[in-house]
Formats: sequence, structure tokens, C-alpha cells
Amino acid sequence: MWQEILYPAAFVLLVLLPAPLLGNYLYRVFEGQTRWLAPLERATLAGCGTDGREQDWKSYALSLLAFNGAGFGLLFLILMAQGLLPLNPQQLPGLNWQLALNTAVSFMTNTNWQAYSGEASLSYFSQMVGLTTQNFVSAGTGATVAIALFRGLSRQQTHHIGNFWRDLVRFCLYVLLPMALVMALLLVWQGVPQSLSAYLPFQGLEGQDQLLPLGPAASQIAIKQLGSNGGGFFGVNSAHPFENPTAFSNWLEMVALLLLPAALVCTLGRYVKDAGHGRAILAAMTLLLVLGLAVTIGQELKADPNLAQLSDQAGNWEGKESRFGPVLSGIWAVATTAASNGSVNAMHDSFTPLGGMVAMVNMLLGEVVFGGVGAGIYGMMLFVLLTVFLCGLMVGRTPTYLGKRLGITEMKWVVASMLVMPVGVLVIGGLTLLLPGSHAVIGHEGPHGLSRLIYAYASAAGNNGSAFAGFGAGDNWQCIAIALAMLLGRFGYIIPVLAIAGQLARAPRLDAGESAFPIRGPLFITLLIITVLLIGGLSFLPALALGPIAEQLSLTQGGF
Repeated sequence: MWQEILYPAAFVLLVLLPAPLLGNYLYRVFEGQTRWLAPLERATLAGCGTDGREQDWKSYALSLLAFNGAGFGLLFLILMAQGLLPLNPQQLPGLNWQLALNTAVSFMTNTNWQAYSGEASLSYFSQMVGLTTQNFVSAGTGATVAIALFRGLSRQQTHHIGNFWRDLVRFCLYVLLPMALVMALLLVWQGVPQSLSAYLPFQGLEGQDQLLPLGPAASQIAIKQLGSNGGGFFGVNSAHPFENPTAFSNWLEMVALLLLPAALVCTLGRYVKDAGHGRAILAAMTLLLVLGLAVTIGQELKADPNLAQLSDQAGNWEGKESRFGPVLSGIWAVATTAASNGSVNAMHDSFTPLGGMVAMVNMLLGEVVFGGVGAGIYGMMLFVLLTVFLCGLMVGRTPTYLGKRLGITEMKWVVASMLVMPVGVLVIGGLTLLLPGSHAVIGHEGPHGLSRLIYAYASAAGNNGSAFAGFGAGDNWQCIAIALAMLLGRFGYIIPVLAIAGQLARAPRLDAGESAFPIRGPLFITLLIITVLLIGGLSFLPALALGPIAEQLSLTQGGF
């Protein structure tokens, strides 16, 4: 059918076409060339207690850690004391400390993993003051780290990579707030609630008494998509008709997933004064995205052989909104796991084994296929540095990148970051299998149960936030273990990236000779993709073979 080609093509074009223009705007914002809110910017910086002086990488990192630590503490207290705070018309009690810890870590790390149902667990105060605020500043934190790395690549013989407070304020003030305001108004126009009223009682079709959940949803949904956060206002996220009511809202939310991550790749080209290099990285990301779209949509258009005789509809419709179907659900699933977003408009647990595996692989690669706001490009830059270093060694030349020599210090930090996902998924996640009661947490025997576990910890360590249904996310041990994986996945990348930025900023720029490794064109794109797939995914091949691949083989042989 025509949708399986037209819809993915339209989605990719809608993501890529605005990227150069938006990327140029981001460059102007971070370099202080856009000042239409200058008085508000100065007042906010004064409130932060900073004069905007540039910092070295250690000071930048300390400011970032202090800010995120304070945000975590405040959100943890809000969630625990929710029952005593205002804007709680349903009189919802505070969360227990394990769930509050998990949720505070989740939103502070831009993961937005939800071990709770939003409309049944959180007050309007918690949603607005707690979660929505973190949606802005956690996305801003990722963007500041990416910009610090860009400055490290573009500067020479300096210790300075910018000022964290100034970068954060500028991104939130000039980028996220205006875009989120416009998107929230569009969502309200489409029928998404934005209200402080109490839930409305009504009678269902069978006469049962029910409550119609309301709340300030549109404002949170706008920033959850733009900021690659993903935490839904309602429990079933963007599969809920109040969170995603129309075809237009579905496309708007879906494109917003990757809009800023794609633009930041173009911003890199502006900083290093090499637009061709930025386009090469963008091309590599796009090819990986298209590959994921092709496999997932192809799989979801195949009916489950065990259920094919029950329906004359083509494709796997289990767990999908009839408004969207397999194609639009497949596009969203690939986009949300390519970005560190985690919002869903269908239940990923009901995807075919190979369709669900694409979502897993996107996360296991470190979510660098566009990735989250800032996090995607700085994660991909680690693979770029590794690609250039390995290719330089293979031809017997000193590896250089953008005129900067890549030495042992930079590569130690790169290698350290490559251990984050294996430790977060295989080590911390593997502990679940060793503990009593693991079957109750996983909720399924056999390969599908392992798939649920892999997905959950790939989501946590990749700061994604989506999950396979049926996983016991609310278990007290899982709340703590997943929180550890989320912290590792966030700061296990941020600290190495800032250290590399500081190291490269101090280095002198060498004259580019004919022997320099080319960083644009088909050769570079191919080698970068191979490095991402081999280095990023090879560690997880045995786990994938025992999980989704074994499940697919069982399915084709008539098993379940």
C-alpha cells in the first residue's frame, strides 16, 4: 500500500528540511548573536549568581552537576510531599521514596521513565512545577554539553569552552520556550486539554461510574516532544486520545521528536566551519534511520501467523491505535528510540520480535541516530573520533580530526564512554535475573521475557524512557536499579564529552595535509556507520540472539 512508502519519506523530509535553518539559528543563539530577549537573559543570569564568564571543562562540569543535583533534590521533595502541596484536586498522596527517587532521577537525566500512571499518581503541581520544569532544563543540559564540545573542536590553545549557566539560559529562553509555546497552542487547538479543573465524573456505556482525566497536558506534551523527554501526562502516553487526538497532532508530535537533534548536527557544521562534515554525519544518521524504518514497517505489515486466520486486515494491529495503524505506529517507534525520547503511540511489547528489536538496537547503540537534544550529536561525535582514530592507525598515520591530533587522553575518555551501555544493560540489568522473584518482574518466560529485560535497561541506560508492557517497573528493586542505570547513562557520557572538549580546546590546530583522513563523502559515511554498528552493537549480539531473534524463530515455527 502507498502509505508504507509515502509516510516514511514525508517524515524524513519534514525532519531534514528545517534542519539547516534551525541549526543556524541555534549557532546564533549560543554565540550571543540573537538578543531579542536580552533583558530577561541578563535578569535570569543575575538570579543564577553568575556574570557569564567562560569556564574550563572542570568548572563547566561542576556547574552542570550542581544544577542537576539541586533539580533532583527539589523534584524528589515535591513528589514525596505531593499530598501537602496545592493544585491537587484529586487529593493524590505523595509517592513512596523508591518511586520518588526513580522518577526524580528519570526526569533529571532526560530519561522520563515512568514507573507510574500519570493521571492516577501525580498532581497538577507535580506535573507542572516538577516534571515540566525538568523537561526544559534536562533538554537544555544536553544541548549545552554538545555546544561545549563544538567549541572545544573549533577553538585552539584555550582552557575555555563557554559558560554553563549562560548556555542553559539561552537555549531555554530563545529556543525551547518559544517553540513549546507555539506547539502547545497548536495542541490545544487540536483538542489536547490544558486545564486546572478536577477530573469529571461520567457514566460509561455499560453504566459504570468513571472519571474523565483532565489537567495541564498540552504544555507538558509540547516540551516532552521538543526536548526529547517523552514522559506522558497520561499513563498510555501519546496513544491516549487526549494526548494525541488527531492525525495532525500525531504528525506534529512525531516530527518534533527529531527536529532539534537534526538541527544540532547542522550547528556543528557552523562551529567547525565545515558544512560538508556536518552533512556527512547527518547522512549517516539518516541512513541508519531509514534502515530502521524499512525493517520495522516491513515487519509490522506482516500478520502474526498464529492470528492471521482471525482477521482479513494486513499487518500486525495488536497494541496499536486503529487511528494510526502499523505504518504510523512503526514510524513513531523508530523515531522515539532513535531519539532519547521514549514517547509512544502504540505498545512496543506487541510489536513483532524483529520490529521490537529495531527499537532495542536504536537504544543499545547509545541513541545516536539523531538521538536526544544534544545527547545524540555528542554521542555520535564519540563514534566519529573513534572512526578517525582507528582509520588513522590502520594507514600508519597520526590520527587528526579537524586539525587536532587525537592522543591517548582523548581516546581513553572515548573508550570509557563506550562501556556505559554494556555496564548499564548487561551488568545492572543482569542482576535482575539473579535475584529471587525475577520472573514476576519480567512477567514472561522464554525469549520474550529476556526481550523485556533488555529493552527496559537499554531504555534506562540510553535515557530513553519507553518500555515493553508487562515489565514490573514499579518493583522497589527495579526503581533503584533502573535509577542507577539512568544516572550512568547520562553522566557516563557527559563527563567524558566535557573532558574531551577541554582537551581539544587546549590543543593547537595543525595544518591539514593531503594525508589527513577525509571526514566527508561516501567513504567516511560508510566507515562511520560500520563503527557505530560494530562497536556500538557487537556487545549485545548474544543477548539479542537469545531474546528477539530466538522469539522470531519460534514465531515462524508456530510457537508463541
